[in-house]
Amino acid sequence: MRGLSYRTKVPLQIVLVVVVTASTISAAVLGHAWRDAERELSEHSESLGRVLAESLAPLMLRDDLWRAWEVVNTPMEAAMEEHRRPSTIIVLDPESRVYVSSDPQRFRVQTTLPVADDDGRLDPLIRLVREQATGRLRDDTGWWLLIPVSMDGVRMGTVLIRYDRPGFLDRFHGGLIQVAVATLAVIAVLVPLGWWMGTRVAQPLIRLTHYIEAVGRRSPGELAATLPPPEGRDEVARLYERFATMLVELEHKQDLERQVVRSDRLAAIGRLSAGIAHEINNPLGGMLNAVNTYRRHGQSDPFTQRTLSLIERGLLQIREIVGALLVEARITRDPLTRHDVEDVRMLVDYDLRRRSIQLDWRVGIPEAVQIPATPVRQILINLLLNAIRAAASGGEVSVRLSYDGGRLALEVANDGAHISESQRDRLFEPFADTEGRGNGLGLWVTYQLVEQLRGEIVVTSRPGDTRFHVTLPVAEEETAGADGAEGLV
Repeated sequence: MRGLSYRTKVPLQIVLVVVVTASTISAAVLGHAWRDAERELSEHSESLGRVLAESLAPLMLRDDLWRAWEVVNTPMEAAMEEHRRPSTIIVLDPESRVYVSSDPQRFRVQTTLPVADDDGRLDPLIRLVREQATGRLRDDTGWWLLIPVSMDGVRMGTVLIRYDRPGFLDRFHGGLIQVAVATLAVIAVLVPLGWWMGTRVAQPLIRLTHYIEAVGRRSPGELAATLPPPEGRDEVARLYERFATMLVELEHKQDLERQVVRSDRLAAIGRLSAGIAHEINNPLGGMLNAVNTYRRHGQSDPFTQRTLSLIERGLLQIREIVGALLVEARITRDPLTRHDVEDVRMLVDYDLRRRSIQLDWRVGIPEAVQIPATPVRQILINLLLNAIRAAASGGEVSVRLSYDGGRLALEVANDGAHISESQRDRLFEPFADTEGRGNGLGLWVTYQLVEQLRGEIVVTSRPGDTRFHVTLPVAEEETAGADGAEGLV
């Protein structure tokens, strides 16, 4: 079966087990039937021998040969089953001579065994007779039964009863045919049933094998979502449950690995960007001072002024970008209040009205939360401006802000275009502008601020629904007005 598939191997194994089991049971039944038939014939022959011996003893005492021949011939002519009828009966006198027999042509009266045509087959029987033994003597074609004829303790002779094996086999052959027919009927019923049961057993394991083979080609989350629920509580069902658990854990592990890789990459980029920004600031400040000095003390012709204005705008833009890269500025410890959150709403109000975007604003926080207000405000502003730019004109942007006593949860969502997984992997890198507007530093700055606050930011996106989830831990000091966290601003 090495070359067979599991789908074929399991049903075939069950079918083979069924056939072997049925054959074994049939063989056992036949063996039992053979022993029963042999025991029955043995008991019948011994009973017949005892009856003959008791009947022949007084006749041999009176030397009534004719009557003795009638007694011996009676079982040969009696209406009995063929296998129970002896083939030959011989009565020997004490000198081992034939006294009477059922076959007087072959075993003549007053002759001594063996006969001329026995070819030595009767030698063991003659030896037992001379030893005055009793019992049974088997040979290749049947057996002889030796029963002593005695009266008042005196042995008067021996009754020899011969049974040929073919008669016994004829009876056994009928039982063999019945058992064979019954076995074939059982196999005919159990083989399709066994094949069906084998298919039922193999199918869940084959399906699970296909899922295991697809682990490297499809995401674990997708596989876990399509994995059918197990049926029952057997070992296969528990195997399905453990495999589903493994897929969920593998998906979680891969998410953590992606987050670690992204965090390491962004941290390296952040350190490089901050170093470059610090190095640029010094010559940048010198160039801006030179422009201002030339304006105060240099020539004031229109061409020079336009040139200086162009240079100054370029330098200011460079300073703005460099300022965005310097995220590691000191963070003030002022707690976040509801007024801080309302200020953010006011700052983005113009952008909302300009694009006719509806704002779903749901904020439930206490009067003051022990978390630095400045970075939280900047995170909320950056995410809101990003959501407004991404949302469709006339679309909707939603904000959720909640506090549960140990962390501040912030969610900003929009109904704009879907962000693919490949774009999400590099969404928080500098200059990664998916909309083609802005300098691409807002989300990077947001990520750096979240990292400084030891928080976590997660992005989920599907067509028409993109959400940024930010979770920030809050200091253990008591937060003022915590009981009012259920109210909405």
